[in-house]
Amino acid sequence: MPENAAIDADQFNRIARRNVTLPLYTGIISVGAFLLFVWYFMVVNGWVDHTHQVIGKLSEVTTLQSDMESATRGYVITSDEAFLAPYQVARPQMDSLLAELVRETADNPSQTERLRRVRSLQQAWEAFADKTIAARHDGGDAGAGVKSLTGKQLFDRVRTELTAARGTEQGLLNDRLEELRMVTWLGIGTYVLIILMAKGYIAWAGRRDIRQLSEDFGEALQAQTAAADALTEQAWLRDGQAQLAETLIGQQTLTTVGRSVLAFCGRYLDPVVAALYVRDDTGTLQRVSTHGFDGQDDDGQVQAARDGLVGQAVRDGRVNHVTHLQGSYFKVGSGLGATSPAELVIAPISNDGVVNGVIELGFMRHVTSRDLELLKLLRGAIGASVDSAMYRKRLQDSIEETQQLNEELQVQQEELRTANEELGEQSRVLTESQSHLERQQAELEATNTQLAEQADALDRKNEALNAAQVELQQRADELQRASRYKSEFLANMSHELRTPLNSSLILAKLLSENKEGNLSAEQLKFAQTIYSAGNDLLNLINDILDLSKVEAGRLELQPQFVSVHRMVDALQRLFAPLAGEKKLAFEVQVAPEAPTSMVTDNLRLEQILKNLLSNAVKFTETGGVTLAVQARPGDRVAFSVKDTGIGIPEGQQDIIFEAFRQADGTINRRYGGTGLGLSISRELARLLGGTIEVDSAAGQGSTFTLTLPAKWTDVPEAEPAPPAPADAPVRPAAVASASPRPGADAPVAAPESLPAPRRVADDRDEAVPAKGRVLLVVEDDVDFAGVLYN
Repeated sequence: MPENAAIDADQFNRIARRNVTLPLYTGIISVGAFLLFVWYFMVVNGWVDHTHQVIGKLSEVTTLQSDMESATRGYVITSDEAFLAPYQVARPQMDSLLAELVRETADNPSQTERLRRVRSLQQAWEAFADKTIAARHDGGDAGAGVKSLTGKQLFDRVRTELTAARGTEQGLLNDRLEELRMVTWLGIGTYVLIILMAKGYIAWAGRRDIRQLSEDFGEALQAQTAAADALTEQAWLRDGQAQLAETLIGQQTLTTVGRSVLAFCGRYLDPVVAALYVRDDTGTLQRVSTHGFDGQDDDGQVQAARDGLVGQAVRDGRVNHVTHLQGSYFKVGSGLGATSPAELVIAPISNDGVVNGVIELGFMRHVTSRDLELLKLLRGAIGASVDSAMYRKRLQDSIEETQQLNEELQVQQEELRTANEELGEQSRVLTESQSHLERQQAELEATNTQLAEQADALDRKNEALNAAQVELQQRADELQRASRYKSEFLANMSHELRTPLNSSLILAKLLSENKEGNLSAEQLKFAQTIYSAGNDLLNLINDILDLSKVEAGRLELQPQFVSVHRMVDALQRLFAPLAGEKKLAFEVQVAPEAPTSMVTDNLRLEQILKNLLSNAVKFTETGGVTLAVQARPGDRVAFSVKDTGIGIPEGQQDIIFEAFRQADGTINRRYGGTGLGLSISRELARLLGGTIEVDSAAGQGSTFTLTLPAKWTDVPEAEPAPPAPADAPVRPAAVASASPRPGADAPVAAPESLPAPRRVADDRDEAVPAKGRVLLVVEDDVDFAGVLYN
């Protein structure tokens, strides 16, 4: 090192102190300025938050004022107390908010005075609103106060003052934000300017001193670096030769040698792609191993081009370094993509001066002279290993070929021996097969005879089954006709019975009224008993008619919109007096989630519920009856009839739905009835797409639940009635309009012995108006027409 390059220790210490002390003082000043700025920011930010709160409360006051005005207007228009709820809730909030705003704006006297005016005006408007509400509540003329516009003027003045107050607060907010913004930029600019000046001085002085120091160290470092590089390169070359020698130790195959060489190159020279080509006995280059190829197999035997760079390297015997490769060159592939190498090195390998292969390396970096020197040094070692591997391969192939010939000779001898044994075995098997075939033929003849007998027996069974099937079909047809005859008989008889029964009921009613007063008390009791028994008989006939219609498939259903509330109210008006006579509580419960309306047959729905409620009242002595309506999943509605009556034992809960069956079937049972109500109700529920379920225990009451779809549209279409025979007499309209079930036979003609209806004489000309009125009786039965007329 030159003498003028000596370093002054005092100068070095001075530079170090300056570069440490000056930044330290600058940092302390910066921290103080930053803390002062933060304090100022927090103070201004507190005032900004305060202004935001005032603006928010002013907006809330405006909202509450609008709610109170809307509530007052709604109540004045509708007289509905529900509209006053927002007014009553907002009034205390309004007073509280105005008081808070007056306190929070104490720093601004003008704003405080404005808010006090707002409070006074609001109180005046509230007094006006109270007066208007009271007038509306007492039935007075609330519209007169509204027409006077006093309330509107007060409301508009409050709104104007609130708008002005909000505008003042918004102006204060903008001024404070602008002041904060200006101070922030001023502080940041000053801080940056100071830092830049301090850092600039330090950088200028440091650069001047460091440049002097670097010039002193430069020459010594250059000489030292050159010597170290030379030693490192020599050590690197020797280390590479040693590592390759360790890699190739042992008796390796040609493929293993190729993989070992390429693995060493990949580890030591860092190529991205590599290949090893070896000359075979014919002089053709075969690729025996690869590294980093895109989609290539390391063991794939690919022939190299003789006229390419690889073939040229074999002929020249020197290392070829190719740069500036084009994009169409072979690709380097990975899981993320593929690309082309930047430079290529092709180095021939040799043994005893004879080139026996080529190693090809592709790099994504610049290839240095050190890399080329290493490849030149390794050519001989790689070539010797390749020759050794090829010699071992040829030797192994010769040994395997000799062993294969010996094995083939032994196999041929074994095949000859086996062939002789198979010929003898085949002769024996042929003899046995002939005997076996003769036995099989005899067995087949016996089997054919047996199968023929079984086929005859099967034909006889099929004929018997067909005859039985025809007989069953005939019995089914007879059963269907018997069911239809029964239904038609019940329908006809119910109609024929109701005509004289209606006459008996009307006559019994007229006798029980005793308008002429000529009947004794006992005779009146008899008439009332006849009327009550006739009503019971009429209900029985109606139930039998409904049951026959259901069984015959003639019951017509008419879906329509049904109001649930209106229907249960009607049921409550009907059954509450009946329950009251027995001193029972009767309650109707409609769940909030229950639908307000449904689509079903209103008449049949009421019939089912009346049956259930009648049974509940009849079988309950103490307690009460409840009708509950609830919504069920799947857009369904449940009607539950619950009572506290005698209950039903579990073993009898199924038979109560059978026709003419009751839980108490003895002749001395306590409760009357025919046992048809629940049977008809269950069939009607089924036709309406629903079900009836019972939950009961003896002595603990019962709950019958009718579940129906909220929208029922599955209406069975009624088929037209078949034409009556020509010789059939005219039937009553109620029976003739019924249609048979689908698939049923045509109804049988009425007997010839039925008398034809008598014609009623036309007495319109003989009628004498009584007090200006004329009574018209329309009836096809003469006797019953007279009863109706009386």
